[in-house]
Amino acid sequence: ATARRDQAAWDLLNTPEFQRLRRIRQLGVSEFTFPGATHTRFAHSVGVFHTARALVNVLGKLIPDAEFDRDRADLAVLAALLHDLGHGPFSHAFESAQKKRGSKKSHENWTSDIILNPKGYIQPILENFRQGITEHIADLLTAEVPKDVYHAVVSSSFDADRLDYLRRDRLMTGRGAGAIDFDWLIDNLRIAEVRRGGDDDVDSEPVMTFCLDEKALQAAESFLLARYHLFEQVYLHKATRCVEAMLRALLERVAEAAKGRGHTKLGLDKTDPLIRFFKTGARPSRMSCT
Repeated sequence: ATARRDQAAWDLLNTPEFQRLRRIRQLGVSEFTFPGATHTRFAHSVGVFHTARALVNVLGKLIPDAEFDRDRADLAVLAALLHDLGHGPFSHAFESAQKKRGSKKSHENWTSDIILNPKGYIQPILENFRQGITEHIADLLTAEVPKDVYHAVVSSSFDADRLDYLRRDRLMTGRGAGAIDFDWLIDNLRIAEVRRGGDDDVDSEPVMTFCLDEKALQAAESFLLARYHLFEQVYLHKATRCVEAMLRALLERVAEAAKGRGHTKLGLDKTDPLIRFFKTGARPSRMSCT
């Protein structure tokens, strides 16, 4: 069963939609501030897939065989691989420009559209692996609240996404990668029912999710501090934010020009990927080719 899932993952990795991520920087324009930050959404997504497999393996050890849900585990691992398909050029700067134009869609919504697109390459591979899994993956990636511990693999305060980007971004920006003891955290991973609002929130329904053994307290603190320092030193760096603001303004101008023939004044041909993207109403079938 695991071999079939990994073969499906390999097939998904080789689709145009996924290969497109090779051309999208994980940190957008941060390379103008941190020259080493040239890693891509492609590398990150592969890393998240690897981390998701590690988390699912932990679940396999913690949950009795009779209760372990292999279908949900496979769903989580494949969703982890595909979770960033909806990012546009320049990552979050592009999404911000879209929102300024009135678009209410997040990159999670774009991801869902790309996965569900009947004319794309993703859906047939998923349906060939397991009938009906496409809808479940799309629902999982757009859900705001984790439904169970398998969902927590993809979306939680200790999910495969964060475990990868915190280590990868620290390494590539020179902020240090050794502060997060990944192996120790994984070795001390446990599962328990937790109320979203804390133990005092009696109205919230408890959800099975990840927690850590007290032996991993210091490693958990380092994990949280790493995220704080990345936001402070990298994601919200004033020079990066300045470049993002200029890029957003540029993208908004291109979007306006795409409405008529104004793109020619900007020196852009009608076949330019950005012009095609804005002209077609940002359909996922077009997005997968840009």
